[in-house]
Amino acid sequence: MLKVTEHDMAEELEQYLTAALQQPVVIEKAGREALVVLSMVEYERLQEAEDAYWLANARKANVEGYLDHTQAVRQRLAAGMTEQRHKPPT
Repeated sequence: MLKVTEHDMAEELEQYLTAALQQPVVIEKAGREALVVLSMVEYERLQEAEDAYWLANARKANVEGYLDHTQAVRQRLAAGMTEQRHKPPT
């Protein structure tokens, strides 16, 4: 992953847009990571992964039933998100 400051991005836009076709480009603003530029291929891959994740959770809920209690829902979502973050990419 390439990191660049907001100033450098503005100065060399074409260079960093070209680089983003090969790897994500992180843009720092005020010393903090603020934005990421991705290729369309990578963006679509991430969208497909997210869609698959939510589809799997919906199917699981259809089998196991839906929860009514707000706290239980929050805990289940948090656990699922944590699990998803720790899975290796496929």
